[in-house]
Order: sequence, then structure tokens, then C-alpha cells
Amino acid sequence: MGIKYTEDHRVTYYEGDTKDQMTLAMLINVAIMVSEHQNDALGIGNDYIHEFGAGWVVTQYNLKITRMPRVDETVTFGTEATGFNKYFCYRDYWAQDAAGNRLATIHSIWALMSYETRKMIAVIPEIVTKYKTASVKGVKHFPRISRIDAAKEVATQNYRVRYFDIDGNQHANNAHYFDWMFDHLGFDFCNEHDIATVNIRYEREVKYGELPESRYQLAETTAAGSVTSLHQIINNGKRCAEAEVVWTKHEA
Repeated sequence: MGIKYTEDHRVTYYEGDTKDQMTLAMLINVAIMVSEHQNDALGIGNDYIHEFGAGWVVTQYNLKITRMPRVDETVTFGTEATGFNKYFCYRDYWAQDAAGNRLATIHSIWALMSYETRKMIAVIPEIVTKYKTASVKGVKHFPRISRIDAAKEVATQNYRVRYFDIDGNQHANNAHYFDWMFDHLGFDFCNEHDIATVNIRYEREVKYGELPESRYQLAETTAAGSVTSLHQIINNGKRCAEAEVVWTKHEA
């Protein structure tokens, strides 16, 4: 395992939703911010990585959420690089409350992308050795994501990629995919449900001015009231991301 890094964060009102809970996109954004602070402390921040003509891109997240942090709550975010192989790096994130209760756990897979070719490149030893983590054999696999059943009803909606959706890698920031996926579930659904688990895989980047299509399908509802939703982001006929999300009934 690698070097652990933690940082306290007070959840602001603009990071919350109608339930005064942190949104999933903001949870991811703060977790990434904390890992960037660790990178800076280790001397391998974005400026250093850009010297290699590369940038980090996430390929997959697997999340388990006990409860979302609340607006005005001070939460400790932590991160740790857990391993790497020739092409992929593995990093965990977590959030816990003041009593030490784990609120969210995020497993992630990252790769380096060449700015010139826009393709994945091999891991750079000068970067990964700073995390004091070990090389791992093979590729770690997250749970399989169930696919949308094209034979059943599928809801669709297009979203234009705006200038402010673009990050330093010159493509849509990965957190915006959650907004596109969940927005057209509708106000009532999002207001009445909380996220329990998320498994999302990113396959292709989306760029400024493009008009990706967000598709979703409600797959199943359990006796306890949890609901599974399946999602895809399609751009120019190609799948850019897909996700499987389990929701539970919100308890006020």
C-alpha cells in the first residue's frame, strides 16, 4: 500500500442538493482535489506531469456510500495509491465524519494520456515511485456493469458540452457525467432517493461543443425499495461511459 493523505473539508451550500446533502459530482471533485494536494506535496503535481506531455485520466470508479456528507458538516477526506502495473494506477479515496464513521469509499483506476496522441501511455516510473506503493500483476477488475436492455424502454436526453464543462485535459471533466446521467431521472426521483453504490466506466472523452446523448433505464426495484438504474453516455454513435447505480429511499 502507499502513503496515506487526509484533509478536512467543510461542505459548503453550493456543494449540496435540495436535501442539503453533498452531490455525487462534488464528492468526487473534493476527493480529487485532496489527491492533487497529495501530489503537490510529493512534488508530482500537474505541472510536473505536464513536463512529460501527459495528464491523468480516470477509467473507472466504484463507490459505496453509507450516507452523503451534509451541508456545513466537516468531513475528513483521505486518499491512498494502492498499486500500479504497466498501464494502470489504482487509488482509493474515503470520507468520514467527525466521529470516524466511514461515509463513502471510492476505488478508482487511472491512466496517463498523451496530450499529443490523446491515447493512453505506459506508467512513468518517476511519478508512481513517489507514492511508495507496489507494482501489481495483472489488471484489477471492478464488478461487471449491467448493460441497458435495448428491447425495453430507454429514456434519452442530449446535453451540449459547454466551455465550463472542460478541464485542463481539454475534455469534459469526469464529474459532469454524473450530472448528465442523473439529471433526467427527474426532480422527484432524485429528491426521494439516495445513492448507495455506483460503478462507472469511462471509455472515450467528450469535447467542447459536442452533443452527447444520455440514456438511462430503471432496471429493478427490490422489496426493500432500492432501485437500480443503468446509464450510458453516447457520442457520435460510440459509448463514452456507462454506469450502474443502486438507489435507496431517502429518509428525512
